Amino acid sequence: MEIKAVNLTKRFGNNTALNSINFDIKGKGIVGYLGPNGAGKTTTFKIFSNLIRADSGDAFINGINIKNYKMALENVSALVDEPEPYDEMTIHEFLEFIGNIRGMDQKLLDNRIEELGKELRLEDFSKKCGQLSKGNRQRVVIAAVLLPDTDILLLDEPTSGLDPAETYDIKKLLKKLKRTKLIILSSHLLDEIKELCDYVILLDRGKIIAQGSVKSIIKKFGKGKGEKGLERAYINLVRGKT
Repeated sequence: MEIKAVNLTKRFGNNTALNSINFDIKGKGIVGYLGPNGAGKTTTFKIFSNLIRADSGDAFINGINIKNYKMALENVSALVDEPEPYDEMTIHEFLEFIGNIRGMDQKLLDNRIEELGKELRLEDFSKKCGQLSKGNRQRVVIAAVLLPDTDILLLDEPTSGLDPAETYDIKKLLKKLKRTKLIILSSHLLDEIKELCDYVILLDRGKIIAQGSVKSIIKKFGKGKGEKGLERAYINLVRGKT
């Protein structure tokens, strides 16, 4: 399992969202992808999901260039930019719809829907998605992402909109999944990153400003007034106080 960026650059008009970023992530575990709003996190996820194309540089998944997106994305699932389930569909209809798009065998799909329904505590499958709360809609979307049981997951703020109990369930599931999968996780919750992640990449204004194990980032950049830790390291890096 591997995700690699080589001089990846993306511009929107005069704004450079990504400025020649490079990283190479291999193996199982969870990698935190951090940065302030507008740093380029979602842009990176969109490029690796083939939702947009880079202006220059290359993105590789398991050694396959994302330009060959059908092969590159075969073993990838992504949650990007706050997707929403279709209001007029029931929970079951929506999940079955997504499973069919991914070409899943019907028996496997039925089993995965049942399994994820229990793990994510989804509401009655016959309930329409338009009747769900924001948190419940988010859990349905996460279930849809996890349906194919791929080896690589790109998760852009998966706990956004969830209450503490729902967040606990998602974190518990992610801890289980990290044993066998490679997960790239974007989050503004530094305690969540510290709890879940093995490695972090910090992004600011389209550039990678630091990357390494959580412990090494804290040790190198976490000094200053107040509590030491990932929060202090983040503030020092983003505000240029290292």
